[in-house]
This record gives sequence, C-alpha cells and structure tokens, in this order.
Amino acid sequence: MNSKLWIALILAGLAVIACNKGFDRLIEPREYEDTTGVTSRTPKVLMLVVDGARGESVRDAKAPTLQSMQDHAIYSWHSISDTLSINATAWADLLTGVRKEKHRVTNKDFSGNRLQEYPVFFSHIKERDPSFRIGAYSSADSLGTMLITGADVNETFGNNDEAMVSSLLDELKIDTAGLVFGQFSGVAIAGNTYGYDISHPEYKAAILKADQQIGSIMTALKARATYEQEDWLVVVTSGKGGPFQIDPGEDDGTILSNTKVNTFTFFYSPRYTPNFIDRPYTGNRYSGKAVRLYGDNASNAVFATIEEGREDYNLADTNEVTISLKLKKNRTPYGDFSYTYPSVMGNNMSLDWWNNTGWNISLEGNGWGVHFGQNGKGFNMATAANIADGRWHDLTTVFLNRDNKRFIRLYTDGAFNREMDITQYGSFDTDAPLTLGFMPGNVTDNQRWLNAYITEVKFWRAALPDSVVANYVCSPELPSSHPYRDYLIGYWTCKDGFGGVFKDQSDSRHDFQIKGGYVWEDFSDLMCPTSATNLSQLVPQPIDVVRQVMNWLQIPADTRWKLDGRVWVTSYTGI
Repeated sequence: MNSKLWIALILAGLAVIACNKGFDRLIEPREYEDTTGVTSRTPKVLMLVVDGARGESVRDAKAPTLQSMQDHAIYSWHSISDTLSINATAWADLLTGVRKEKHRVTNKDFSGNRLQEYPVFFSHIKERDPSFRIGAYSSADSLGTMLITGADVNETFGNNDEAMVSSLLDELKIDTAGLVFGQFSGVAIAGNTYGYDISHPEYKAAILKADQQIGSIMTALKARATYEQEDWLVVVTSGKGGPFQIDPGEDDGTILSNTKVNTFTFFYSPRYTPNFIDRPYTGNRYSGKAVRLYGDNASNAVFATIEEGREDYNLADTNEVTISLKLKKNRTPYGDFSYTYPSVMGNNMSLDWWNNTGWNISLEGNGWGVHFGQNGKGFNMATAANIADGRWHDLTTVFLNRDNKRFIRLYTDGAFNREMDITQYGSFDTDAPLTLGFMPGNVTDNQRWLNAYITEVKFWRAALPDSVVANYVCSPELPSSHPYRDYLIGYWTCKDGFGGVFKDQSDSRHDFQIKGGYVWEDFSDLMCPTSATNLSQLVPQPIDVVRQVMNWLQIPADTRWKLDGRVWVTSYTGI
C-alpha cells in the first residue's frame, strides 16, 4: 500500500478517537453579566437650551438638578459662545454646528444668512433616517419661526417657559420620540431686566426655576415606559451669557473674562463617568503690595534712587551685566498705553541724544527699550516688544562680550527680541544715582509722564544665557535655586509693603530710597499668560453640540456638512 495512504488512514483514526473522547479542558462555570442590552438600546437625545444663563452664575447658584447630574456628565461652567453675543447667532451656532463665518446669521432678523447651505442639523438626521421623530419646543417665537426647520413638531410659546415645558412633557410621553428640543427664555429675560449675576435675586431665582423645570423634565424622561430600552443623551447648555462687571482681580484679559460669552454645558448620560472641563490656565496669580511710580517732574513724581553705592551699577565698557524687572503699565493721561520715553530704570539723567552718558530702560510708544551712550561717541536705543495691555511683563536686558565686541540683548517675558552691537559707544559710567521711575530729560513734560508698577528688580554681574532668562520669568520672586543667584549685586522685590525704601535683598545692601508722595497699594493680577492661541478650543462651544449629538446617534459626520465642532469624550460605567 502506498505510504501516503497509510499516513492518511492513521490520521483519520486519530481524529475519530478524539471526536469520541470527552473534553478534558472545559471552561469553568461562572456568572457573567449580559451587557448586550447596553449596546442594543436605541440612542435618543434630549436637548435643552437655557438662554442668558451665564455659566459661573449657574455654578454659584448651586442649581440642584444640574448638581445631581455632575456624576454622570461631561460638563463645564466655562464654555464659550460667539463674541457677537446675540441670540440669533448663538442659536445658529448651536443648531447648525458651524460658526457665523459660514452660516452668516449675524443679525437679529436673520438677514443675509446661508442656512440653505448650512441648515439646522435636524435635516441631517432626517436625511439618514426620515422616520426619526424630532420635536422642537421654543419659548422664543423667533427661534422657531426664523431658524428651526426639519422637525416633525415645531412649536413656539411667546416667551412662556411654563407652556413650553408642558408641551415638551407631552412629547416625552410619545413612544417614538427620538430628539426632543426645548429652549427657555426666562433666565435671559431676568438677566436683561435686573443683571446677569446671582447678586441680583431675580436672576438667581430665574436660574433656580429653570433648573426645577429641567428636573421635572428629567423625571418625565426616566418615567417613559420604554426608558430601559433607550439610551438617552441629555444636553443642557446656554447659547450665550450676559454683561456683568466682574471683580478687576478676576479679569485675566482673555475671552474667559468676557461675561457675555460665558456659558455652561452638560452632556449627560447615566453611562458616563464624570469629566469636568475646568477653566483653562491663563497665568500665575501675582499678588502683594507695591508703590505706583508716576509723574513727569520732580514736584509731582514718585520715584526711587540709590545714592550710596551707585557706582556698583555702572556698566563701564566691558562689564557683563543682566538687568531684569517686572513692570505693569497703567494708562497714560490720554487713556492709552503709549508712552514717549519715560524712564523705568537707569543712571542716565537726561536722555539728551547729543550730550549724554549712561544707560536707561524706558518706555517707547506701546513697547519698551534701552537707551545707551557716551558723551561724544553717540547715543542710541534698542527697542523690544509691545507691552501695551495693562498686564505684568518681565523685561530683561543683557550686556555681554563676544568676539572682542560688546552687545545688548533684550527679552520680553523670556522671549528674545533683539540684539545690537554697542561696541562703538564706549563706557556707560556716570556719577548719577541709580533711579527707578521719573528721570528729568529734554522731552516735553506731558510726554515723559510715567504711570507704572515696577517689582522684582534684579541686577546680576553676569550675562545670563537665554535658557535661564526664559526659565524664571513666571516666578513671582527669585528662588533660592536660581543658578546665578551668587552673581546678584542687587535684588529689590519692591513689594516690602511698608516704609520708605525698597530693601536690597542681595549682599550689597543698597536700598532704594522712595521719593515723593508714595502709597503702598494692594495688587493681585495674572502674570505669564497662557501660550494657547485660542482658549475657546480648550472648553466646549455651541458648535460642538451638533457633533456630540450626531456622534451619540451613531450618524457619521458627512464632510459635505462642513461642521466646525468637536466631540468631547469620557469613559463609560459598566463597560
């Protein structure tokens, strides 16, 4: 017999034996949770818009329904709406999923819109599933009549929230309800009448009333006979906030401090684990007491000088030196931040462009720079960056030697601005005192006016490298670990808080003597703003709602829709 045939017969016999033998290795009996019901539930959406509800006010009002939803929500009290801050634009952002540059709803009457090209997202749902039931209930008539299309039911109620809620509750009793939309007007009406902050009792009461109505809607939702077979996403948000003057100490100068665009956003599902989206970082808090240095002549100016030990701060023609300080410009007498050469710090007593010796850090226009020169050899200025925003900035000047030449390098907030070859100007030594603030000059008085806070003044007998300059600009004070601390020959925090001197904390012990009618003033500001170019991308926006809803309904976003928003994610419970 053929050997191959013998092998085939043997293998067949073994297979028969194996098939007739019981399984020796069985999976041990155990309890398993059937999770198939989770994925087989029908996705549905409840979307509630509370117009005029400023996010931080809703948070501070401690609205109980929303608080109870936090454990199963992606949520933020710092979401941001469009800066136009009109209802029509806010509604269009929420319901089209694109910004005003596309939908063009920029007027209260909706004129000039492109809603045919960028329609309300209800039509996208209907395109995929014509039988999907959508019910829209708007307290504001203009929302339902001017914007909403594609809904099976589209009712408006003349700013009557109670009537809107009543009809919405009836919609929730319908078995086939798939997307239920409701819009509240009461909070916006209260804010417009009394003010958009809970310090106004009427506004707070309106927020709590809306929250109570949301609570009744949630109760009705969970009472649906088919609720256990359904998978509901609940969106609660506001289209825009409202004007309110916040405490100046809380104003970081960014869009996050614009109360008109401050909203709140909840994406809630019983299956969600919490994901709190906090206010993005915008800078370090910088606080203390400082003296405002100001004035344009010796009789009205507040300034400070070092007489004894002044020679230590001469630069000669070869000394390598780094001078840094923190400065906050205040507005000029003209109401802006543009200055014409007022002195910040230096030993140059006149700013005479033809007959002058010394160095001087000064303000120029919206920026700052350093004057330097020697009588007979010329006088010049190196300019740096714009600091005309009323915020704290770190200004650093480095004098260094390289390749038998001398250079000056300028940095603003740690970023390098400019380098100049200053070899030809010779020695900058003078007999003048080192001065903070006002210094006489040949420019007309009202142009030389200074109005600024100056703190954290440091004078190193060394040229600090770029990396060290950048690494410490956000420090509120000089840390003991600073690698060049031993090179300090002058360190004045200028935040002593009392007395008539700025104490020198270096070993030199040369104190600045404060001149004029000085006053120690409290300050608390943000320093070192975030490098994010668009803070609004770090928090939810109205345009995100459409993407979130479509993702929940398992409808892929079609590139033809050109949606602008994003999907916010979290983990799920029980999965």
